[in-house]
Amino acid sequence: MTAYIIKSSVSLLLLFGLYWFLLRKEKLFVFNRFFLVVSLVFSLVLPFISIPVNFQIAPQLNEIIPAYNNDTPEVIVAHNIVPGDLNISQPFVEEETTSISIFTILLVLYISGVILFLIRFLRNIYLIIRRSKLSEKISSKGYQIVLTNDKVGPCCFLNNIFLNKDDYLSGKIDQELLNHELEHVRQSHTVDIILIELVKIFYWFNPLHLLYEKAIRINHEYLADNRVINDNSDIKSYTDKLLSFISCSSNISLTSGSNNSFTKLRLMMMMKSRSGSFIYGARIAVTLCMGTLFFLLLSFKESKSATVLSKEGIATQQNVVRGIVLGADGKPVFLAEIEIKGTNNAPIEYGTQTDSDGRFTLSNIKEDAFLLVSGIGYKNQTLKPDFTSEMVIKMDKDPNYKMGVRTIDLSYFHEGENVRIRRTDDNNLQSLIVVDDKISNSKGEITLKRDDLGLVKVLKGKEATDKYGEKGSYGVIEIITKNRAAELGLNTSPPTSKLKQSYPNDFPTFQGGGLLVFQEWVASRVIYPAEASSGKVGGWVSVNYTISTDGSVSKIISVLPVNSLLSDEVIRVIKSAPKWEAPKNKNTGKPFNSSVTLKFKFPDNIIKDPPYIVVEEMPVYPGGENELLNFIKNNTKYPEKAKAEKIEGKVILKFIVTTEGNSEGISVLKGVHPLLDAEAIRVVSSIKGWKPGMQDGIPVNVWYMLPVNFAIPHTNLPK
Repeated sequence: MTAYIIKSSVSLLLLFGLYWFLLRKEKLFVFNRFFLVVSLVFSLVLPFISIPVNFQIAPQLNEIIPAYNNDTPEVIVAHNIVPGDLNISQPFVEEETTSISIFTILLVLYISGVILFLIRFLRNIYLIIRRSKLSEKISSKGYQIVLTNDKVGPCCFLNNIFLNKDDYLSGKIDQELLNHELEHVRQSHTVDIILIELVKIFYWFNPLHLLYEKAIRINHEYLADNRVINDNSDIKSYTDKLLSFISCSSNISLTSGSNNSFTKLRLMMMMKSRSGSFIYGARIAVTLCMGTLFFLLLSFKESKSATVLSKEGIATQQNVVRGIVLGADGKPVFLAEIEIKGTNNAPIEYGTQTDSDGRFTLSNIKEDAFLLVSGIGYKNQTLKPDFTSEMVIKMDKDPNYKMGVRTIDLSYFHEGENVRIRRTDDNNLQSLIVVDDKISNSKGEITLKRDDLGLVKVLKGKEATDKYGEKGSYGVIEIITKNRAAELGLNTSPPTSKLKQSYPNDFPTFQGGGLLVFQEWVASRVIYPAEASSGKVGGWVSVNYTISTDGSVSKIISVLPVNSLLSDEVIRVIKSAPKWEAPKNKNTGKPFNSSVTLKFKFPDNIIKDPPYIVVEEMPVYPGGENELLNFIKNNTKYPEKAKAEKIEGKVILKFIVTTEGNSEGISVLKGVHPLLDAEAIRVVSSIKGWKPGMQDGIPVNVWYMLPVNFAIPHTNLPK
């Protein structure tokens, strides 16, 4: 709304300036009428007009901070594996004071103004109709003379000319003055007056419409005077009659008619000699050229399809899509996934997630591609991308959505490290855990040494109850240790487990190395976007990707959408990477998932050291775990709408504890609902003062996971 007001106001002011300096004093009455009316309408429509423009952007080489050569294995923790998890069970109750926002106040004021001006407009229409019905009328040549007892000057509305009865019968109103009003009728000046009155109703707060109203009305008088003078060349006689008639009161609202305040201007215009045809033509040409220039300047918009120069200077076309994802309630959907999918059932190429305002940006989209939009608790949608305007995507709730057990995806863990496996999708449900075909006494979770862990499988629904009966109602986690797998002759190598020692044979390699080599390769080619640098935009960017068994990279998704400019740059480089070398183990048939994590540090630094997973001294919050729990409990506000809809659950966040002791790069590992997810992110992002993690006596950035539990307290009523 603010952009609309600014853009339309600038257009109104610029176009009126052209009229004031180039046309106001010239006898271009017909052109002036057209210009003023069109300028008024055009300025109100202009904010909805956009002309896409392509700009060539030459990349700038930025200095890259050299990274330490730490051979730390990449860890991708799945939704259902939560090492080092904290169990927060305290209910959080939001205590908010209701307040009226400034937007609400302004909206109420605007609507009140519209209603008042609309009532004023309708009242004036009613008074004109009523006065016409109650007064004596004389029909003549397609128009009506309405003789009223009110002390009003000659004026007209549509085909009605209102005259004071005494003035008309006494002959005080000369025929030339009557012809002047008749010209208002013939030239339909009432239409212009009604137009400006309608603009007043909806744009009442903008004083610029007053300038246009005065200019349109005085130009009407010029038009009528000019026609009367052309019919009767005796200008002096006409001006004498005009001066001798002095109205005792103002005209009726919404009518065109003589106004005493315009008399001096009318006399000056009638006495003014006409300029030459060349002067008229030049003024009209300059006005039209300047008006066109203003239109172009105010309508230019950066094209969604922009041409970008690569480092080699080769121009490449970027199709860009921007949009906003809204839920069924019309509110932005946070962390909705927008993925690019090709035609003919091609695999997902890459994607991004919406920010806290529900907005997203994707570039390098093929013309025949589709957008796959998904969100927790919403139905998936497949849409054709719109490159010309911002997309508004409305999501429908999925009535069949239920939180349940998900397939566990194991990742790298250090030797001797404890791996906790548990179900985290529900608060109170405990999955059955079976280890080596024996039901464990563990209730919902179990901790095993990484070296003992062989195969893990999750059963749910009918598959679980058919095998384990009623005990499997809440899902079953089946675990086979390495020793038992060896007895059964089962292979515990990836893809079900991704152990460091089996890496050379069972995983793809990149230029003879692994994940860190690829991280280094990407970081060395990433360029700090000039627009992001000029806007002082920085932060962590983490992009997930999948390497197929043939070495091709797909499913490139930004999971830390700090800024689309930054994530798009990392995605661009990953897409340009050469193929990975396929695993030497030909029996490996599962794609390999990993990520690249970089930090853009304003103004032009790119920190390529990935955060550690496990360090010698893990980050510690001042006061320990209990103080951390208290901070979250005291600072979390349970969203009112979530409480009203009884939405509960545990949100698990993954973030980076920086060397400065801040919480940055927050993403949702397991979400519950957009409202709860957003609140959890807000609280965790406010956690400061960590004692950073230490490796070899040096502070380092470390990944950290933290659950935030939302539970509505239930009051037990007395029996």
